[in-house]
Amino acid sequence: MGSFEERILSLASAILSEKDEALCNELLLSLTDSLIQTNLSTDYKKDNGLIRKVKDMIHTNLENVLKLDEICNELNLSKFQFIRLFKAHTGISPYQYFLNCKIERAKQLIEKNGDIYSAVAECGFVDLTHLNKQFKSVYGTTAFEYMSHLN
Repeated sequence: MGSFEERILSLASAILSEKDEALCNELLLSLTDSLIQTNLSTDYKKDNGLIRKVKDMIHTNLENVLKLDEICNELNLSKFQFIRLFKAHTGISPYQYFLNCKIERAKQLIEKNGDIYSAVAECGFVDLTHLNKQFKSVYGTTAFEYMSHLN
């Protein structure tokens, strides 16, 4: 991510602008990891079953906000253990995975229905601007531009 100071500023900015709790937790974890080098136990690295279970939980709840507490309770892990475990297996944070899944689902709905607003509603985006911003970060074009090129 960057220097220690950049991590502190990113976390402070996320907290002050009331970003999602999952994002704030990931920024805090990134900050603490920069202070303490941690190694995952080999037991967690081997346990792909937990990661599959989490991915299933995420995929069945794409329209809702990612709730780390529920996932962590189900897995009997702390938030920070879970974030480290997930990132070790997938290469990305649970929050980024969740967003990527929502964006992919929205893309599929746009292709199927040709209706961008139903994709916004069904995938739990705040509004079209929110979907467009996230869509562009993944696909390099807004969802609206993508839809207009389908016809």
